[in-house]
Amino acid sequence: GMSEITADHPEVQVMVEEAIKSASVSEVTLSPEIYAEVLERAIAELMKKNKDRFPGAPEKGGWVVDNYPLSVDHWSALTEKGLLPDTVVCLKDTEKDGVCILRRTYLANRDEINSKILKRLTDEALEKKEEEVRREMQEILTSEEDQSLEAAVEKGEKIILPEFAEDDFPDIPEMEIIKRKIDLFMHDWQTVESEIKQSSLVQVVVLEIAEQTPESLLNQTMLVMEKPFKYHGWELSAEDLDEEAEDLAAEGEDEEEEVEEE
Repeated sequence: GMSEITADHPEVQVMVEEAIKSASVSEVTLSPEIYAEVLERAIAELMKKNKDRFPGAPEKGGWVVDNYPLSVDHWSALTEKGLLPDTVVCLKDTEKDGVCILRRTYLANRDEINSKILKRLTDEALEKKEEEVRREMQEILTSEEDQSLEAAVEKGEKIILPEFAEDDFPDIPEMEIIKRKIDLFMHDWQTVESEIKQSSLVQVVVLEIAEQTPESLLNQTMLVMEKPFKYHGWELSAEDLDEEAEDLAAEGEDEEEEVEEE
């Protein structure tokens, strides 16, 4: 009869390893409702400790969510759970075609991007050398010639990274994927921003990051967040003074009538 198949069976082990590899590279997509539920639980835990922050601290508020998924569905899920923030801050880079954020992204991922640049330049050099050899020999390269070809490139001119100004970034194919991500963000933001503005209780703040430090951006954000909670005096106009005088006169008449009735 057939032998029993267990978890230790070689074929089963191979299938499990392939499944693990597939799962490790596949992107996990969570629904907007799950994001909202997780945030709701996190805020509930925060509210338990909120009053201990300082004397008189409110139970609600005191939280900031960074880089929340940008879609109308995610915003709708927050709305349904009553989790709308007081302020939504969007950091944008529109000056000089967004060179600031492109440079920052390059510097943050310099090693990875530089390795891709070198690989492309090396491949291009090899391809160019192959074309030269083909023209000279007019025959198919053998495996030995392939090896000598790579050695020729290694012994030839040294492949160097392109230079760029200190306030610039390398405008190269390897940066295109980053540019596309930024374009996608801007498109998504325009869609979600119009949805956010439908709620009169939420203020939207857009800050330009070019030539700004993280500290200055934080300070600007704090000023905007605190503004609704600050008292602002205003100068009374002539109409305001007349109206106030009429109110005081009416109050005086009411008090006289009450005295006469007594």
